[in-house]
Amino acid sequence: MSTSRNAAKAVSTTATAVSTTVNSLRDGAYRQAGATQTIESVAQYCIESVAGFPETISTEAKDELYGGYRMKFNELKPAKTFAVVDGNYVILETLGDQDVSKVEQVTIGVEFAYSYTNQEFGKLKDENPQLHSLIKIVRETCSTYCSNRLGDLKRAAKRLLNSGKDRERTANKTFGDYVNEWLKDTAPTRLKNAIARGNSPQGDMERFNNAVIAFKVEWNG
Repeated sequence: MSTSRNAAKAVSTTATAVSTTVNSLRDGAYRQAGATQTIESVAQYCIESVAGFPETISTEAKDELYGGYRMKFNELKPAKTFAVVDGNYVILETLGDQDVSKVEQVTIGVEFAYSYTNQEFGKLKDENPQLHSLIKIVRETCSTYCSNRLGDLKRAAKRLLNSGKDRERTANKTFGDYVNEWLKDTAPTRLKNAIARGNSPQGDMERFNNAVIAFKVEWNG
């Protein structure tokens, strides 16, 4: 069943060899600038094409983006072919010169992993635990990769939308402001938590309040 499913549903994707070797700081900077330009172009396209992006994104748009992310993930993490030997899944290339022409083989990658519906994948845990485990690794790592790339895209879109906007500047707090804020909020909250945990007696709150009054008399002169 695994072999036929693999042949029927897994569409092969030829990985495009892209050099990621950085030869110098200048070369690295050039590549970084190009990557930034690319993500900003895609982010701008999404802003113009997807209503509400980046704050909201439709299921259809997300699925389309994830389809592209999975293509790239497939290039970075190519599918592996396993031979099923005595019920165990063994990476084919580790078998060396052994004759595997009559051995069941399964190629597990992005396409194969996502050819299972969530329901089918869940049932596989009982029907074929080893295969389920191998597919789970691909699905989870790919899902994390896609989520991170979408996060990158959203952050780039937010930067584009906020570019040119004047940021509201808040005045620097004086030391007096800091002291008053600490006495009003920070210290009482910490003391309440300490009392609740039993790390400080109930009477400490009254002592603290009296101490604050005395401090303010002296501090405010």
